[in-house]
Amino acid sequence: MDDPAEDIMGATFRALCDHGYAELTMRDIAEESDRSKAALHYHYDDKEGLLVAFLDHMFEQFTDRVGGYGVGGDADLPEDVDPSDPDERLRAFLSAVLHPPADGDEVREFRTAMLEIKAQAPYTDAFRERLARFEAYVTDTVVELVEAGQDAGMYRDDADPEHVAQFVLVTHDGADARHVIADAPVDCALASLEDYLDGYLLVDAERETADATAAASDQLTDGGQGMEAGEE
Repeated sequence: MDDPAEDIMGATFRALCDHGYAELTMRDIAEESDRSKAALHYHYDDKEGLLVAFLDHMFEQFTDRVGGYGVGGDADLPEDVDPSDPDERLRAFLSAVLHPPADGDEVREFRTAMLEIKAQAPYTDAFRERLARFEAYVTDTVVELVEAGQDAGMYRDDADPEHVAQFVLVTHDGADARHVIADAPVDCALASLEDYLDGYLLVDAERETADATAAASDQLTDGGQGMEAGEE
C-alpha cells in the first residue's frame, strides 16, 4: 500500500517545480497525485499548511542525505572522502548543500519555487521557523567540522568557525539566486567556497601567505638598500 504522505509530498514537489509558489493551488497538487483536492484538504487545511508540512519533509530528506558528513558520521559519504579527514568531510558537505537532489530542469525550477517560499518567510512565521532550522543545521555542521579541523592541526586556530558557517550560508543563498536569475552555474560558487577555505582556513595557506609577505618585505628592503648605494 502506498504512503499517502509520501505521495502528497512528491506531488507538492512536482507542482512547485511546474507552477512556482505564487501560482500554486491545492488543485495543482491534487493533479500531480493520486488523490483528490478534497482528500488533500482532509490532511491539510490550506496551501500554507501543506507547504509547512512539505518544508518539514524536505528537512528530513536533507538531514538524511547529509547527516553522515558531520564528525563521527559515516553514512552515505562519497567513496573518495577520507572519513578521518575533517577538511574532506567539510568540502563534501558543502558540495552536497549546494547541489539539491533534483535532475535537469527540475533543479532550477525547484530553486525558483524555494526562493518564492523564502520571500514569504518575513510574513509567515511557520515558513521562517522551518527555513531557520535548515540554516541552524548547516551552521552546526560547518562549525563542528571546522573545530575538528582545528583540533587536528589542519586549520588555523584563530579562524572563526561561525564566520565560516555564515560565509557558507551567504554563498549558498547567492548561488541559488544567481542560478535562478542568471542561470549561473552553482559550481562557480562551490569553487569560490573552496578558494575561501584554502585561503582562510588551511594552516599551509597561512604559512604560504606569511612567507610571501616576508619575501615581499625583503625585496623592498633590498631594493631600498640598492637605491641608497646608488645614490652614494
